[in-house]
Amino acid sequence: MIYRFDAFECDTDKFELRKNGARVAIEPQVFSVIQFLIENRERMISKTDLIDAVWDGRIVSDAAVSSRIRSARQALEDSGKTRRLIQTVHGRGFRFVAKVAEVTRPVSIAVKGAVSEPAGQTTQRGDGLALPARKGCPSIAVLPFDDFSVNQHDGFFAAGLTEEVVANLSRFHDLFVFSRSTTAALTGQQATIGELRERIGADFVIEGSVRKSDTRVRVTFQLIDTATDGHVLAERFDRECSLTSVFEIQDKIALLIAARVANRRDLLDDQMQLTDRHGRPEKWETYRSIARYYEYVRIRDPGLHASLRDDLRDAVQRDPKSSDAWAALAVVLLDQYRFPVKARDNRTLLNEAHRNARCAISLDPDNAFAHQALAMVQFYRNELENFLSSVETSIALNPGKADALAEFGYCFYMAGHIERAIFFLDRSSELNPLEDGIPRLFRAGCWFMQDRFEDAMREISKSPMPGAYWYHAYVIAISHASGNRERAEKEAAKMRKRFPNFMTDRLAMNKTLCVSHEVDAKFATIWEKYLS
Repeated sequence: MIYRFDAFECDTDKFELRKNGARVAIEPQVFSVIQFLIENRERMISKTDLIDAVWDGRIVSDAAVSSRIRSARQALEDSGKTRRLIQTVHGRGFRFVAKVAEVTRPVSIAVKGAVSEPAGQTTQRGDGLALPARKGCPSIAVLPFDDFSVNQHDGFFAAGLTEEVVANLSRFHDLFVFSRSTTAALTGQQATIGELRERIGADFVIEGSVRKSDTRVRVTFQLIDTATDGHVLAERFDRECSLTSVFEIQDKIALLIAARVANRRDLLDDQMQLTDRHGRPEKWETYRSIARYYEYVRIRDPGLHASLRDDLRDAVQRDPKSSDAWAALAVVLLDQYRFPVKARDNRTLLNEAHRNARCAISLDPDNAFAHQALAMVQFYRNELENFLSSVETSIALNPGKADALAEFGYCFYMAGHIERAIFFLDRSSELNPLEDGIPRLFRAGCWFMQDRFEDAMREISKSPMPGAYWYHAYVIAISHASGNRERAEKEAAKMRKRFPNFMTDRLAMNKTLCVSHEVDAKFATIWEKYLS
């Protein structure tokens, strides 16, 4: 549903506030306040009503409610004396008083074997692929655990522990958990607790440290309320150094936080006991390989790729019950298939990646990462119906996994479904505001396809990728379309020198990457002017 009022639109499907068509930066919880006030504009809303709806009945201070109302007014430019949108009923509550028009979003149509738009219409999301709403769901950012291990070779342990805590918390649908890539990027910029709240809308932050020796492992963590910067929970675990002990610590952290934050202490005893989880590694070497995979995804280094691929192949032979290891191997093999500059027909790699992703799911059907890996492989196998099903499962299991949403956005873009691509890329950007250049490259491509050439130029300029094959090619087309022929010629000179066979090589790459004719043709019309 879209609610239109004044110069604004409140888009509940995309969880987005817009002014005159442009997105307004806003915290998720503030958006929920605005949405609840609009949906109940026929009556006065008390603070208790807001707490029940937005905070799911958790105990919060009057100051926290007042802070959200103030932020809502600032986002709506309603902070003056007139209060033309949100009025305060003194001593009782609030009312949304602006005139609102309701706009129903067009319904999308699923077509066998393809993803298609209704005739003459566009949709903002994939068929049936509505991302779970964050309304009323406490959001948690898990910061990378500090490593104080005795042996420098144990540095993998902190990265692995961080990712496992994220994965465990994501299994509680009472919580919204940001992916590690989001928090790692913000931590790299030394963002404060308050900035985490402001930039990504985190209600709570988890920070901690690990110390591993040959015989003992010690883990401490703190749960911090970003509204007050106060500690809600602090624990320390000191155990013998074994994978069993580590998994017990990871599970205990997740259960304690879910019970405290979601205000559901029954979780400690209910059927979601994480210790029953299948598909966990049984050897330290496997745990280390999975942690190396997280580092590879962060930097996508070709040298690391080759050694990691061989390492993971050994890992799944030594430790065949690890779901994450099989899923990581599937993605690494898929990267080998889809990323070479000169494409070659290597279906063997794609088929091996498919088997590995299937194996990961068979070991742990609730592993969002495994379903993400399978979805990606299915897209490149041109199995679009299966791809859609796996995407839906992956985001249902973990809607806060920014890297997965970005990957799905790339796939929709390459298939020519631009509105769906923008939907997923925008959500990924909201979850990870410090995203790298690749999401920006594809978002620029989306806007180029929509003839938004100036927007495309601004977006692609935010994260330059010198030497990257598609980056220079896209800059040529976007620069030409936006009227900067000098920049286009400069990039073309780089392309002719570095990739002299681009115009023929790209045809093979299009087949490998499943690039639609419509996307290729619009760019190729310009490339032919500069590169033929």
